[in-house]
Amino acid sequence: MSRALRDRARLVVLSAAACACGATATASAQAPPTGGADIPVLIAPSTGEAGYGEPGTRTVLVEPTAIVGVVVHVRGRLPGAARRRAILQRLDPGRGWVTVKRTRVHSTERFIVGWRPLRSGRTSLRMIVAQRAGAAAAPPIATVNVYRPAQATFFGPGLYGRQTFCGQVLTAQLLGVAHKSLPCGRLVAILHQRREIVVPVIDRGPFNPGFGWDLTQATADALGFVGSGTIGYVRAPTPAG
Repeated sequence: MSRALRDRARLVVLSAAACACGATATASAQAPPTGGADIPVLIAPSTGEAGYGEPGTRTVLVEPTAIVGVVVHVRGRLPGAARRRAILQRLDPGRGWVTVKRTRVHSTERFIVGWRPLRSGRTSLRMIVAQRAGAAAAPPIATVNVYRPAQATFFGPGLYGRQTFCGQVLTAQLLGVAHKSLPCGRLVAILHQRREIVVPVIDRGPFNPGFGWDLTQATADALGFVGSGTIGYVRAPTPAG
């Protein structure tokens, strides 16, 4: 992979932070047709924690991405709740807000609590104060994208010019992944080193025992993925229309 191509992949990822529409257009320019699949979408690298709440009010801070089974630290500030019990809740689609952890607010009105996600997908979290008298403003809500862990490799060099299982011509610019069973065109979100990318399934593989995904060279470059290792994955929602 040439240095110029790697620089272009990084530029595409960074450009997504400015405008989601611009990211889609850039990805479209990079990738050849994907056999009827939706255009790959690059998501901006996650460079810090997501904060919710106005300065001086209740706040929740949490990493915007997480891995199933790996503890995520949720922290923030609850003015007026020093030494009170606080409850971390997760929004369940069927049951509403479900308590997942309890803690006590420090004398500084700050809190920190560990949460271990058990399922993948987009999850909303909030922190409420237990048995607080009087009406209170709605608590701030944080949203986390939770991924499942998997082992991955990448493919491309030595195979360029060949046709993939899904009918594309493999090139150094083709964004996509190979999977053993997911249908062609299925959109999946891949996470590595706090970077996320949504790409379609374009081929079958990998065929090495213990590995679940093969990334194309362009996908690996956009994520900063080298060699083989652990990634996060989740099926991306199908766009409306």
